Amino acid sequence: MAKGRKKKHLTRKQRRSQKLIRTTQDFWTPFQESELSPEAKAGGYTRLLWNSRYHVFVREMEHEIWGGKLTHLSIKRNDKECVHDWRDLQRIKNEVVGPEREAVELYPAESRLVDQANQYHLWVLPEGQCLPLGWFDGRVVGTPSEASEIGAKQRPFEG
Repeated sequence: MAKGRKKKHLTRKQRRSQKLIRTTQDFWTPFQESELSPEAKAGGYTRLLWNSRYHVFVREMEHEIWGGKLTHLSIKRNDKECVHDWRDLQRIKNEVVGPEREAVELYPAESRLVDQANQYHLWVLPEGQCLPLGWFDGRVVGTPSEASEIGAKQRPFEG
């Protein structure tokens, strides 16, 4: 240590936060089920799943327009920081409710806005339901080199 410099001591909370940030950036682990709190149960949630990066609360909601139950996924990072990684949200949707279910993330009218935490919500349609928007030509996934050829940037998929 250089002369005159004090060693920085971190509080337990700061050390824990750094550990969680490292964990959030580590490899993806399978989701595990955890016990719901009484508050989560009172909110209608039926499952709590977590992995190395995220916590996901799951609840089913009746919805007449879609002819069945919507599944609501309430997602937050373990370190509670903000995130908007499309691939992570797609992977969460696939692993929790299945790869052939469609989900939306709503950007509501300001009069309906709820934004109290770094928490994200996917509304998953009933099995077999499809939104009348998006692309319908099948799956198209590009590699980093293919993206580079058209002047774009793409990262490789995680294993």
